[in-house]
Amino acid sequence: MKNNTTNTLTIKIWKYFVCFAISIFIILWLMQVIFLQSYYSTMKKIEIENIGNEIESIYKIDDNYETNIDKIALKNFSNVYIIDLDGNLNYSSFGNNMFSNSKLQIMSRNINIDIEEVIKKVKESGNKKVKETLKVDRLKSEFFVYAKLINNDSEIMIIATSIDPIDATISVLKNQLMYITIIALVISSIISIFISKRISKPIKNIKYNAEKLALGNYDVTFKGAGYEEIDELANTLNYMAGELKKTDKVRKELIANVSHDLRTPLTMIKAYSEMIRDLSGDNKEKRKEHLQVIMDETDRLINLVNDMMNLSKIESGKLELNIQNINYTDLVKSMIKRIKNLNNDKFNIELDIPDNLFSNIDKIQIEQVLYNLITNAIKHAGDDKDIKIKVSVTDKKIKTEVIDNGVGISKEDIPHIFDRYYKSDKLYKRETEGSGLGLSIVKNILIAHNVDFGVKSKIGEGSNFWFELNIQKQSKV
Repeated sequence: MKNNTTNTLTIKIWKYFVCFAISIFIILWLMQVIFLQSYYSTMKKIEIENIGNEIESIYKIDDNYETNIDKIALKNFSNVYIIDLDGNLNYSSFGNNMFSNSKLQIMSRNINIDIEEVIKKVKESGNKKVKETLKVDRLKSEFFVYAKLINNDSEIMIIATSIDPIDATISVLKNQLMYITIIALVISSIISIFISKRISKPIKNIKYNAEKLALGNYDVTFKGAGYEEIDELANTLNYMAGELKKTDKVRKELIANVSHDLRTPLTMIKAYSEMIRDLSGDNKEKRKEHLQVIMDETDRLINLVNDMMNLSKIESGKLELNIQNINYTDLVKSMIKRIKNLNNDKFNIELDIPDNLFSNIDKIQIEQVLYNLITNAIKHAGDDKDIKIKVSVTDKKIKTEVIDNGVGISKEDIPHIFDRYYKSDKLYKRETEGSGLGLSIVKNILIAHNVDFGVKSKIGEGSNFWFELNIQKQSKV
């Protein structure tokens, strides 16, 4: 399938980075150009109120108040006037005291303020102050007038200042922002490409190694890049590669072992069939003996296939437990009796179990567990041929132990003894009559019952396979 080069991590990171940069510059353009006039006007009006409070605090209190007010007015490009309630001018910044028909004239812009109207509005206002914006269309200009009662409400302070559109400033900002935007977009593109390649490179390497892994190369190593998420991904893939390698090894061993186990009885069946045909066809005793071998080897094949089918069903999660309240004491005794009959009492099986133990279990599956563990002990029992089955109760648990006095299991082999077709050393070699799947079936059935199990063993001292079941009261029918 052809790769979509427009959908790569490098391109996506570059797009996100550029979009982020563009978003920032859109906000800058809106704030510095589109909304600058509105923002400037608002801040200027707030500033005039603060100036008024400052002037009020020094008027006629500071001996040098006229000079100080002039400085304040000059610094803030404002005209300051103080009049009495009759409209007489008591103070004017910069000596501007021009009146014309009860109008105060702002000399710098030739704008008149109606004194009588200001006095009236201030007196009628609830907070003793008035704020107005005057528009002068012929000059395309705006003035902000702030009037307030001061000096124990005996005089009115008037502050007038221009809040004209700052076109020149906006024009300069536009040109400046244009260059800044272009330069910043170029820089952000370069940085985003560098960052995206730095991030995508280890991911590409992981993708390349993953493709090799998919083709069956389990020796690949996934490397991180100093980023936590990518390092975690690399570690996970390394773990997966290791597990796949183990699984592949088990698969190959399983195929080899199953092939060996199938070949041996099939070879014997074929050989004895030929012997019957060629040698013992007319000899009743020999024919019976040879047919018995064929039947025994056929049983071995059937048992092997059944074990493989059972294990496959259990491991695939298709095994459905039929949980019932079972008399575990009777179940164990019945299983031991059955095994003794099959082995013609060749072994001495000792049982130690309390009466009337009940547990909620799948009867058939737990019978399979007991059968596999006991027959496994029989195969590896010592010369005394003694097997001990011990069942005890502790902490609401029924603990079952299957003990033999055989050669035992090495410490290195114990963690793997429940694996399928695991081959331990020669001291614990699997007998030819077994399928090699019995202990693996035991493990999976006990896991399905969610109970603890294990093995204790030492070389030369025999083995103790154990598992626990939850003890239950006998259910009432």
